[in-house]
Order: sequence, then structure tokens, then C-alpha cells
Amino acid sequence: MRLLFAFFTFLLSAPVLAQLAFPLSISENQRYLVDADGQPFLYQADTPWFLFFKLTMPEVKEYMQARKDQGFNALQVMLTGGKGLESIYGELPFNNNYDLAQPNEKFFQRVDSIVIEAQRQNLLLALVPLWSGCCRTDYAGADAEGNPLPLNSNGVEKARAYGEWVGNRYGNYDHIMWVLGGDNDPFNAWEEIEAMAEGLHRTSKNQLFTYHASSTHSSTDVFPNADWLDVSMVYTYFRGFNKAWNKIQPDVYEVCFDEYQKTPARPFFLGESTYEGEHDDWGSALQARKQAYWAVLSGATGHAYGSPNWHIPANWREVLQFPGATSMQHLPSVLKSIGWPQLQPDWLGTFVIQGDGGYATNDYAVTAFSNDKSSAITYIPSGLEIQVDLSLISSKKVKLNWYNPRSGQTTTIGTYTTTEQPQLMTPDKQDWILLSIGE
Repeated sequence: MRLLFAFFTFLLSAPVLAQLAFPLSISENQRYLVDADGQPFLYQADTPWFLFFKLTMPEVKEYMQARKDQGFNALQVMLTGGKGLESIYGELPFNNNYDLAQPNEKFFQRVDSIVIEAQRQNLLLALVPLWSGCCRTDYAGADAEGNPLPLNSNGVEKARAYGEWVGNRYGNYDHIMWVLGGDNDPFNAWEEIEAMAEGLHRTSKNQLFTYHASSTHSSTDVFPNADWLDVSMVYTYFRGFNKAWNKIQPDVYEVCFDEYQKTPARPFFLGESTYEGEHDDWGSALQARKQAYWAVLSGATGHAYGSPNWHIPANWREVLQFPGATSMQHLPSVLKSIGWPQLQPDWLGTFVIQGDGGYATNDYAVTAFSNDKSSAITYIPSGLEIQVDLSLISSKKVKLNWYNPRSGQTTTIGTYTTTEQPQLMTPDKQDWILLSIGE
């Protein structure tokens, strides 16, 4: 057993650096993503939405390498930015007042180089071909005065042709996933978005598609039957967050539990939530970790981390080192050690029988079981005394360990029989993970 535990400790501390084999596809059970070798793909994305606009090519390479070193394997990026956004070279993505039939070749040549660099660095690019926008200022719908924004003013046929143009240019890259929409439901751009999606889907090969809806909504809420939709994106903040358009924001695990129970099953990921470094104390490193662990332990195939680097500020190098971002490198390691792809969320809350922090709060302890229930992993957002029901583990004895999601270190608690219901106090008042490993 000492040798086994030593190996287990190594797994938790070793970085997960496996080379990805693109393209991605969907697992047989429709619950997660796999690479071309059939290996499970844990989607761990950063959100430098303005990457194509704000950095020089050497800076792009530096940014990508830094995130890859931190354990990120995907970047969510706006292909054409927001309406009016120019590149650092003064370029707009379209000519002639946002005519979708007149893409700016010079702008897209630079995009080509960045796409190829992401391929070289073995990173998935989740690209939004045309950002709808939350606030009547970007590409879809109408502005505050009711005037049509570019997608609507161009119309359905130009939207379809633009989708085809994008697919013809980038549809052969295996490391791209397409994200339709952009922080908004389809609303009065429904036909245009459908047409763009159809055009892009027809001209793309080996690429997955999802949709970025409004907060509290998922892709399947707004496009439940779309032929082109492969993966669902969920999006929410948390209860008490009052800065979104919808003031009633469920917590991440709530929307994930809902998505997990939908039929037919479909892989989904947390595509957007609270960003570290924004919204005062709400944007803490702790909140970033909560969202990530809540998502993957509630059935998601991964999550997206956010920070002020969404718009690439002048201090972007400093933002790269935010503590929430650096702690994300430990998430793939601990999940791999417990058989992440086959985890089943304990959405009824049966494992933690006391001290779970309260459902529908920003302090809820979430558990997932391994497929054969030989192990369990519980994320505890803040220092709590919890009581767990070990009879739910399918073995006679269970080794309990604390795992520190900030440092990647483990501490042995002890071995118990599955007839026991031990009460456990976290080592301190910060967030912790309880690993319950059957023997």
C-alpha cells in the first residue's frame, strides 16, 4: 500500500503534459470530449477574447506558451472582435462599413499566422466567427436606437456566405472549435445566425460547434435541436451577483446539474462565469477555482477561466500570474488521479450528510463518484466541518486525503471502514478537496 500511495501522490503533483492529437470528437457515452487517439480531453480554456487584435506576433507566442505552462489547453477568442475594434495595426476585419462580403484580407492574414501558432503550440482555439454582443453595440440584433447591427443589416444570404467563407479559410484546421453567438441569445438575429452556422458547418471538417448564449442560458436552451450543435456551453455567475442583465443567477453547479440531466446527453462545458480580477471581491482566485471544480464535478467536460486579459490590458503579463490562474494547473492532475472522464455527479447531495454549506449558495460542497463508486472527490469551497457517508463507497475500507487545490499537495487523513460516517475539519478556512479512495 505504501508503493500505491506514493504513486498516487506522484500523480497529484505531476503536471499533465500529454500532447493532444486533434481533431476532437465526442465520447461514446456522449458525456465528454476525446482526442484523435481516443484519450479524454478535459477542456481547460483561457479567454483572451481580443487576442487577434491586441498583441504582436512575438507577444502572441509568449501569451500562448505561458497559458500552456499553466495547464490550459484551449483559448476562447473572437475572430472578428467587437464592432469598431481595430487591431494594433489599425485594421478592421471588414471593409465598406462591415460588409460581410468584403473581409479585410490584410487583417485575416495576421489571423492566419496566429491560428497556425496555436496549432504549433498544440492549443485548441474556440473561435467566435461574429460576436453577437450582450449590449446592443456589437454585431447582432439592433442598437439602442433600433438600427440594425452588421449581422442583421447584411441579411441572411450574406450571413450564410460569410459562414462559408470562414469555413473555406479555416475549416481544415483540426484544432478549431466554433462558437456561434457571443454573450447573447439569438433573439432577432435568429435567421442570420442559423444561416451563418449552416454555411460554416457545410464548409468545415472535423470541427465541433457550440453556442454562447446569455448568462443563465445554455446552448441547448436556445438551440435544442440544431443539427450543427455538437457541444453545449453553460454560462452563469452566482446567486447574489447583481451586475448581469438577468439578476437571478443560479450557481455554476445548479446549471451544470440541469444540463447533465438533459436528454439526449451531450458534452457541455462552463464557457463563461465570474472573471478573476473583476467585480471587486467577487472576482477572487477562490471564485475562479469554485467555478472550475463545480463545473467538472457536476458533469461538465471542462471550464473556461477568465480575467482582465479578455481585453489584453497593458499589464497582461502581470494578469497572467493571477493566483487563480496559476492554481488551475493542479485541476487536471487531481482529476486524472481519480478517473475524471467517468465521474458521476452526486447531484442529490448524498455523500456529504452534514456541513455541505447549503445548496443554492456560493459555498456548496460538491461531490462526484467514480464510475464504479470505488472513489469520490469532494470540493469544499471554504473551511467547513463536514460529515460524509462512506457506505456509498463500494469497498470495505477507504483512505481519506486532503488535496490542496492551491498548491497541489496532499495530506493523509487516515483509513476508515465503509460503515463509518467520519466528521472531518478542513485544515484551514480556505478551499479544499477531500479524496475518498477505496482500498
